[in-house]
Amino acid sequence: MAVYAIYSYEIQEGNRSLFYKETGKKAIDMATEIISNLLHDGLTVVGKKRKEDILLTNLNYIGRDGVFVWELCNEKDKTLLEGHERNPVTEHPGCYVIVDNRPDVSQIAIEKNNAFGPDTDKVAKYLKRAFDAHLCEYGLKMVIKRKWQASNFKEIIRERIIKYNDSVKRVVWEFPNPDRVKGIDATLQMKERLQGLMLFTQAVNALKGKITLTGSKRIPINVDDDKIEDWAQIIALSAQNNYKLSYYFYNSSVVNFKDVAYAFASIDDRVIRDFERGQLADIGDGATFVLIEKLDEIRKQIADYDCEKIVDSRE
Repeated sequence: MAVYAIYSYEIQEGNRSLFYKETGKKAIDMATEIISNLLHDGLTVVGKKRKEDILLTNLNYIGRDGVFVWELCNEKDKTLLEGHERNPVTEHPGCYVIVDNRPDVSQIAIEKNNAFGPDTDKVAKYLKRAFDAHLCEYGLKMVIKRKWQASNFKEIIRERIIKYNDSVKRVVWEFPNPDRVKGIDATLQMKERLQGLMLFTQAVNALKGKITLTGSKRIPINVDDDKIEDWAQIIALSAQNNYKLSYYFYNSSVVNFKDVAYAFASIDDRVIRDFERGQLADIGDGATFVLIEKLDEIRKQIADYDCEKIVDSRE
């Protein structure tokens, strides 16, 4: 199941107010239709490679009911070895991009994988530049915002478990090797515990290590830090040193401590494939696409994410 970063977008007037074609309507009032037309025509996205502009490839471009899905492909150089011979090749890994341009929605989901690196803001910047290149003809511009939640990390976890009756299926903690990372802010007791955890990490001279704890629906992981001192210490250590601590749930999106505030959601690849094939499902309110139901569910989950960071497309 892939993880997606969730963004919202707005179409704003620039320094001038223009009219849309021969309709006599202001362009800003036709923003949804303009975006839809741009997406139907296939968005031209330009990325960066060694600080040079490159035209990125769009694969499997599909638009249905105001929702558009495609794979945006990067360009990466690799070397294949045939015996001792090195053969340079170019590969084009992709990440899914979902633009929900239904009226009063304006939501973007960007798959978080290795195609463009771990920072999905890079893709958001490319998309903003692509849209703005066309929108400027109408005196408009796009503002993309990353939604985030300022609530306390522990409160978010407890809300998922108690309010939404969810449970933790996996916890992943990435920790440093104290021999190779200095300035670790931790208590002496926690440093001693770290030493015990990191013996193998130190033995192989790794920069960092990772612990993965897995539970089941019948016996979920207990992450009550009020009762388990080690949990409280790990959370404190992660907060003090900006280490990555991730909680994976059964029915809701992953929560990462390092970027806990940001909105993420999990979408099954099968849901994307069904949308591409035009496969409808009857979920109770008539036939619709499971992907659209999932996008509506995500909007509800992050409705109280009242903080936003504007994505700056400048390099």
